[in-house]
Amino acid sequence: MKNSNIKSKRNSKFKALVFLLIISISIYLTGCDTSDNGNNQSNNKDSLSSSISSDKNVKIHFINTGNSDAILIQEGKTFSLIDGGDNDDENLMVDYLNKQGVKDIKYLIATHSHADHLGGLDSVVKNFNIENVFVSNGSAETKSYRDFINALVDKDLSPSVPLENKKFYLEDSYFEVLNTNGGDTTNEQSLVLAYTNGKDKALFTGDAEEGTEKEILSKLSKVDLLKVAHHGSRSSSSQAFLDKVDPEYAVLLVGKGNSYGHPHQETMNKLEKMGVKVHRSDECSDIIFESTGDGVFTSCKDGSYKKGVREDGNSEKSNNNTIKNEPLNKEQNVSNTSEIVYFTPKGKSYHSTKNCSGLSRSKKILSGTISESKKNDPCDICYGK
Repeated sequence: MKNSNIKSKRNSKFKALVFLLIISISIYLTGCDTSDNGNNQSNNKDSLSSSISSDKNVKIHFINTGNSDAILIQEGKTFSLIDGGDNDDENLMVDYLNKQGVKDIKYLIATHSHADHLGGLDSVVKNFNIENVFVSNGSAETKSYRDFINALVDKDLSPSVPLENKKFYLEDSYFEVLNTNGGDTTNEQSLVLAYTNGKDKALFTGDAEEGTEKEILSKLSKVDLLKVAHHGSRSSSSQAFLDKVDPEYAVLLVGKGNSYGHPHQETMNKLEKMGVKVHRSDECSDIIFESTGDGVFTSCKDGSYKKGVREDGNSEKSNNNTIKNEPLNKEQNVSNTSEIVYFTPKGKSYHSTKNCSGLSRSKKILSGTISESKKNDPCDICYGK
């Protein structure tokens, strides 16, 4: 009976926050803004020229959480956190933030609902004061997502989907959200954030793939610093996208010997050909960039353009005939192309079940073998990312 009461209480909390989320989304979509706590800070600063350099450097911390994302932006004593690593990164995240002197987080942003982006955020919510929580459209029926939501409920925090193209200020610097429309997959629902400090521009992409890149292409301009999407997967960083943002520096958040073979060679070849200076967490651990408002720099040495090596010791394969480049679960085998999977005509991934949350918004779901699907990427949700 006790376990039943606990479960009922947690379910009530989860339902309560879903209700709050619906209300918050409605508020944002109708133009009512609460992110500036009722003052006119945003309106006043919008009138200032974006070319004015900040009088102090902004630090952008790419925290090494392995093959997952965690990015801390620090302007003076004001902090913003974009994603929070995986489930086993909870203590790491809390320790790192404490060492940076974090007490309050002005904006906590979960780019999308995958565990390798929000797995450690429940612990962050429990240990720090949070002012605003931004999330993407979409959700997930996973323990990681429920833990995050329940942590928010316990502190009476209500997440919101932010308005596109609105400026959210830290102090003098700000970020804008370029997309909230979502897509057919959880990765495509990733919030893409354009960050500006004086003349410096950075772009944070979550796991956005080519579909999202096409959607926001007209909004993009040259940036100094790019967080490469989806850990350098071939499903992201299209040439048209890279040509538009034309970064001087690119950061890849990848784990050593990760089981996905990230980064993929196709992505690294593009960056090398463009002469982009790359910095990788599997080679440099934590990567800290400083933005002066008139240029960015880092003490992390330039990284390599080599492809990722999977944890089984095999290099990631770029052969187009290779059906599987990312890990299957234990019951499957790489050569098993006769497995029945589910997919959409325009989607990039195949799914082990048609009930996958990644297919929840799809109107047309097809089934067949992996070979018949002609998809070479297994769904991150179905296959355990």
